[in-house]
Amino acid sequence: MSFQPGDRVIQYPATWQPNAFDSWGRGLGVGIVVEPPFPVDDLGEVDVRWPNGRCFEPITGLLPALEQEGSGASLNC
Repeated sequence: MSFQPGDRVIQYPATWQPNAFDSWGRGLGVGIVVEPPFPVDDLGEVDVRWPNGRCFEPITGLLPALEQEGSGASLNC
Protein backbone atom coordinates (compact mmCIF):
# COMPACT_ATOMS: atom_id res chain seq x y z
CA MET A 1 0.00 0.00 0.00
CA SER A 2 1.19 3.52 -0.64
CA PHE A 3 -0.08 6.88 0.53
CA GLN A 4 0.05 10.27 -1.15
CA PRO A 5 0.03 13.78 0.38
CA GLY A 6 -3.53 14.61 1.37
CA ASP A 7 -4.51 11.01 2.21
CA ARG A 8 -6.23 10.55 5.57
CA VAL A 9 -4.81 7.74 7.72
CA ILE A 10 -5.27 6.03 11.07
CA GLN A 11 -2.94 3.74 12.98
CA TYR A 12 -3.18 0.01 12.26
CA PRO A 13 -3.18 -1.51 15.77
CA ALA A 14 -1.97 -4.93 14.58
CA THR A 15 1.32 -3.52 13.22
CA TRP A 16 1.69 -0.18 15.04
CA GLN A 17 5.12 0.19 16.60
CA PRO A 18 5.05 2.51 19.61
CA ASN A 19 7.90 4.94 20.18
CA ALA A 20 8.76 7.87 22.44
CA PHE A 21 6.55 10.24 20.40
CA ASP A 22 3.39 8.35 21.43
CA SER A 23 3.43 10.35 24.69
CA TRP A 24 2.24 13.51 22.85
CA GLY A 25 -0.51 11.73 20.98
CA ARG A 26 1.27 10.26 17.96
CA GLY A 27 -1.13 7.95 16.13
CA LEU A 28 -4.29 9.17 17.87
CA GLY A 29 -7.18 10.23 15.70
CA VAL A 30 -6.99 10.79 11.96
CA GLY A 31 -3.71 11.93 10.43
CA ILE A 32 -3.05 13.60 7.09
CA VAL A 33 -0.12 12.54 4.91
CA VAL A 34 1.92 15.66 4.08
CA GLU A 35 4.93 16.49 1.91
CA PRO A 36 8.11 15.86 3.89
CA PRO A 37 10.27 18.92 4.60
CA PHE A 38 13.24 17.28 2.85
CA PRO A 39 13.75 14.47 0.29
CA VAL A 40 13.10 11.04 1.78
CA ASP A 41 14.92 8.03 0.36
CA ASP A 42 13.04 5.50 2.51
CA LEU A 43 9.88 4.72 0.54
CA GLY A 44 8.61 2.66 3.49
CA GLU A 45 7.68 5.79 5.48
CA VAL A 46 5.44 8.83 5.05
CA ASP A 47 5.25 12.14 6.91
CA VAL A 48 1.94 12.33 8.83
CA ARG A 49 0.42 15.34 10.57
CA TRP A 50 -1.57 14.00 13.54
CA PRO A 51 -3.96 16.23 15.49
CA ASN A 52 -1.24 16.74 18.15
CA GLY A 53 1.88 16.88 15.98
CA ARG A 54 3.80 15.55 13.01
CA CYS A 55 5.91 12.39 12.67
CA PHE A 56 7.38 10.08 10.04
CA GLU A 57 5.44 6.80 10.09
CA PRO A 58 6.14 3.35 8.63
CA ILE A 59 3.51 2.64 5.98
CA THR A 60 2.96 -0.81 7.50
CA GLY A 61 1.57 0.84 10.66
CA LEU A 62 -1.13 2.81 8.83
CA LEU A 63 -4.56 2.22 7.33
CA PRO A 64 -6.64 4.52 5.12
CA ALA A 65 -9.15 6.48 7.22
CA LEU A 66 -12.79 6.02 6.32
CA GLU A 67 -14.70 9.15 5.32
CA GLN A 68 -16.72 9.23 8.55
CA GLU A 69 -13.62 8.90 10.74
CA GLY A 70 -12.65 12.11 12.39
CA SER A 71 -16.27 13.21 12.49
CA GLY A 72 -17.19 11.47 15.73
CA ALA A 73 -17.38 7.94 14.30
CA SER A 74 -14.95 5.25 15.39
CA LEU A 75 -13.39 2.20 13.79
CA ASN A 76 -13.21 -0.99 15.81
CA CYS A 77 -10.13 -2.86 14.65
